Amino acid sequence: MTKVASESLNDAARSDDRTRRRVLHLLTGTTFGGAEEHALSILTAIREFGFEPCLAAPPTLIASMEPRLSAAGVKCLPLEFSSRLDVLTGARLLRFLRRENISILHCHLFTASLCGAGVARMAGVGSVLETCHGPEVWRMGKGLRASFWVDRQVGRMVDKYIAVSHAAERHLVGNKRVPKSKIRVIHNGRDLERFAPANANRRIATRAALGLGDEPVILTMARLDDQKGHRHLIDAIALVARRRPQLVALLAGEGPLEQNLRAQCAALGIAERVRFLGYRRDVPELFEAADIVVLPSLYEGLPLVAIEALAAGRPMVATEVDGTPEVVIHERTGLLVPPANPVALAAAIERLLDEPGLAARLASEGRKFVHENFAVRRQIEQTAALYSELTGLGREGAAA
Repeated sequence: MTKVASESLNDAARSDDRTRRRVLHLLTGTTFGGAEEHALSILTAIREFGFEPCLAAPPTLIASMEPRLSAAGVKCLPLEFSSRLDVLTGARLLRFLRRENISILHCHLFTASLCGAGVARMAGVGSVLETCHGPEVWRMGKGLRASFWVDRQVGRMVDKYIAVSHAAERHLVGNKRVPKSKIRVIHNGRDLERFAPANANRRIATRAALGLGDEPVILTMARLDDQKGHRHLIDAIALVARRRPQLVALLAGEGPLEQNLRAQCAALGIAERVRFLGYRRDVPELFEAADIVVLPSLYEGLPLVAIEALAAGRPMVATEVDGTPEVVIHERTGLLVPPANPVALAAAIERLLDEPGLAARLASEGRKFVHENFAVRRQIEQTAALYSELTGLGREGAAA
């Protein structure tokens, strides 16, 4: 091959590489939760819209997503974050961004932007995008952590923000002073067809598999940490159990508070009424077994479990925090109560148990509402459209 022909092929290869639109999602947490599920839903579908998906995350998190990542052909970069300003990790990220010619760095939560936005600028990445999933756990305190000064400095390197709810948008504008023009509200979405309402025979079989009969069952599906408000739920269960001693509460999820919560149940004399199920993959089946789904969170972005529960036709009780009322609308798709209020929580649970007609109406309206507003396809299409705008191709380029 002549030198001219060789150079021509190399130039063509470089040109082809430049036209590829690669998006790298950056996650810094080690636990699979709502933000991680949100990212995974995009990573596994975005290739259809002309984008090549990549993921940088801690190895344990990548391992938990492995089957779905492999099936979607997602290129992964395992990164260990020993601190938010880890120089060695930053250097590895820098090399990857340059080598793979990443067009967009999509950070999830501020901690990812703190780790990656500056590195992306050094690497010459075209755009930096951050998804705000709601208030951050680690800054629920005083001093510099709660001042948002650092956020504003990092935000200078972020081109666009996705807010998963209007509440998240208000958090960005009001607390972080992000210009509204830099924010796009894209509601979380779920694969709603996975969560069809149970028929009578399947519900009986599912409950039998869990060792349940015809006793009233409430379900909470959330990590066992302070944010999710389990300690207030357990106090509420103790109140409800006075009238309904056969009540069973299923707590699906794992986390650092499990032993403390078990001790609280024992102290209240309801240890046999509360079952800790640990991490579960059979989410639709658990919804089938429940009479009511309860979300007692102290703060949220836009809760995926609320979308899933309503899609499954389950009546809901939830706390009126952040983005939750955008899914659970009081007296329309569920009942809302103030956070950290066991008495109000217990009253709402008892109301749905006492009024099956109300429970059925709320469940029916809720299912219709989420199907109209929270399909994952809609979320991904809107995200792809934003990617196309950031890469200069416009809305039509998303389907290229």
